[in-house]
Amino acid sequence: MQLFGGSGKKGRHSAGNTHRYNSQANNGAEREVERSASPDLDYYEEERRERAERRERQARRVENSSSYTGAQDTSSGYNSTQGTSYGAQPQQRFSSDEYVSREERRSSHRWVKKLVIALVIIAAIGIGVYAGVKAWMRPPDIATPGTDDVTESAAPTDNGVAAEEPDVIDAANRRDDVYTFLISGLDREGFHTDTNIIGMFDIAAGKLNLVNIPRDTLVNIDNLHKKMNQPYPSSINNGGDGVTALLDTVEDLLGYRVDFYAIVEIQVVEEIVDALGGVYYDIPFDMDWDAPDQNPPVSIHIKAGYQRLDGENFVNAMRFRMSNDGSQTYARGDIERIEFQQKLLMALASQTLSLGNITNLPKIYDIVMSSVDTTLSLGNIAYLAAEFLKLSSEDISFMTLPSKPDGTVYGESYVIPYIDDWLVMVNEYFNPYTVEITRDNVDMIATFDNGATFDTTQGYVAGGETHFYGYYY
Repeated sequence: MQLFGGSGKKGRHSAGNTHRYNSQANNGAEREVERSASPDLDYYEEERRERAERRERQARRVENSSSYTGAQDTSSGYNSTQGTSYGAQPQQRFSSDEYVSREERRSSHRWVKKLVIALVIIAAIGIGVYAGVKAWMRPPDIATPGTDDVTESAAPTDNGVAAEEPDVIDAANRRDDVYTFLISGLDREGFHTDTNIIGMFDIAAGKLNLVNIPRDTLVNIDNLHKKMNQPYPSSINNGGDGVTALLDTVEDLLGYRVDFYAIVEIQVVEEIVDALGGVYYDIPFDMDWDAPDQNPPVSIHIKAGYQRLDGENFVNAMRFRMSNDGSQTYARGDIERIEFQQKLLMALASQTLSLGNITNLPKIYDIVMSSVDTTLSLGNIAYLAAEFLKLSSEDISFMTLPSKPDGTVYGESYVIPYIDDWLVMVNEYFNPYTVEITRDNVDMIATFDNGATFDTTQGYVAGGETHFYGYYY
């Protein structure tokens, strides 16, 4: 008869099994006699008796162990000094203990097997999702020199002398995994691009370089106000494409077309900062500036000191120029203000890279896609964001166009670029090509004597050397 998984006639639970336990010889012999005299002993009665015997033996061992003084029990090999907090107890194992242990081991093995299978399934799903996301994430397309995205119109003339177009760099010299871009911030009034940041993201080197082009930078455009913040609104006001006009101007400065752009309205930055839960920064002085004549009216009131800036105050700190009473301002004008803005943006970038803000990135993406004019696709943004998160704050560098910040042209204030110094910066930090960018590749002008003479890289000033607002008014 086989019961509860026993092994039949000779199994552990067979009534005729005379080798159930391996205990001490004298107790085993007594049980042999008893089993031989009663071969048909009821199975359950036998189990109860054996359990009672085990309890009795255990009780005797506990009683005997209390008289030990640290001596070693040579029959069991147990050292009484190794007891538990309840006193030393000789270790004894029974064949039934082995039976339970094997069952437990089988159960444990089954559990481990199920866990491994589950992990394999999860890993397979994860790999599949990762592979799908990687296939969906795409790097941005790069601008190809000499194609339709580059203005090919003839250069203007000045005093009847034909000018030359900048030389186009061969696309074969383009470096891999390097992307260039423009981020322009629109002011709330007049569509002026008062913030213009040119960037190069060198994914291969793990570096992000950014340079701010001041809004009053002298640029070679056919406009009475030849300033960096003018191409976009001027083109729109004349029925043109503001983005194209802006990109053309940036190309004149760099010697190449940027790969992508983002035109950002000022309130978008406010929403992004709020999505991050604010940005911590040490405001250097009290900022109190009211400008009710602007549309919408400006009212900035931020106390000095380290604090968490919400979106509104972050943007207000970026926009601040001088206090109402003139006591607080930037001594070096827009250049010093730009330096402050760069530090503020660096704080934003550093805190965006923190681990705690990873869960906020989907919110930022939604804001960007709904409010920013950009050539980037969803896959492009995902790709760039993944690479951006690999950076540390030390991998990000902010710079400003080398220039004379207090220059003038016919009495109108301008930021006059140092062309040669700018080209050195471009080649060191913003050149996506393997060849040097030279004066032949850019279209820039400069004057350091109020417009009496001009330094031009292509031999002309757009509209003529007197085509400036200050000359006529």
